[in-house]
Amino acid sequence: MSDNEKIARLFAALGADDPQGWAASEVAENLPQLARYRFLRALRQDIEAWDTASVSSLRDDSDAEGATESNPAMDLGLLARLVARETAFSVLRRLADPDSDDLPADIRQQMPGWVLTETTPAGEPTHRSLDCLYEDLDTVVDSSPGTQPSRTVAAGWIWLRNLRPFCEYLAAEVDYDFDDSDWLAIGTALPETDDDRPRSAWYTYPLVGRDRLDLHIARSVHGDEVSVSVQGAVDNRVQSRVELLFDIMARYALAPE
Repeated sequence: MSDNEKIARLFAALGADDPQGWAASEVAENLPQLARYRFLRALRQDIEAWDTASVSSLRDDSDAEGATESNPAMDLGLLARLVARETAFSVLRRLADPDSDDLPADIRQQMPGWVLTETTPAGEPTHRSLDCLYEDLDTVVDSSPGTQPSRTVAAGWIWLRNLRPFCEYLAAEVDYDFDDSDWLAIGTALPETDDDRPRSAWYTYPLVGRDRLDLHIARSVHGDEVSVSVQGAVDNRVQSRVELLFDIMARYALAPE
């Protein structure tokens, strides 16, 4: 089998409309068309993941940040900013992990990947990779007047059975009174989430007390874990306590009194 035929079969596995044409372009023009198509296909999947539930979740965030029915322009502005953030996060995640797509393992092993690298001011590659940029997206502070710095406090997974005590202890860190109504909202939304989907599809719940923490959660469809990301503007002491909370909730199964 020729290189052209092998590449055409991989394009067909990606669902390309004209696999032979794409393959011919890669071979004849020496262009990374297969990697290009794979990357754009992954981004297209992220776009298609935006549904009513995803937008509703972000609209909840927009309302929590100050949007009101009497000010629809503010509502749309905040919602647009949240959408832009989730879009940037998805792009950076795809850049960092080519294998985050939905391809079968045997096909994935034959696919090219990609890497984002640094260059000198003259445009020469330094061979240093800009890896996992999505992890630091929220640590870059907007220094515009009136903005509050927010960052990822901690992220990881915990056991599903520990989710409510996790929420209660997390809320206590910002003096938020977490009660049955809060748990009902989270418990109702959680079954519709999937941590294999983009972060835009995760459920977000704000805990607003002395400070504010935003809880982003999604269940593991094939396990008993919940993926969690906590964002907010807190000091190092609170961050250390939240990191310890993650460790405990992932190591032990808490039993009610």
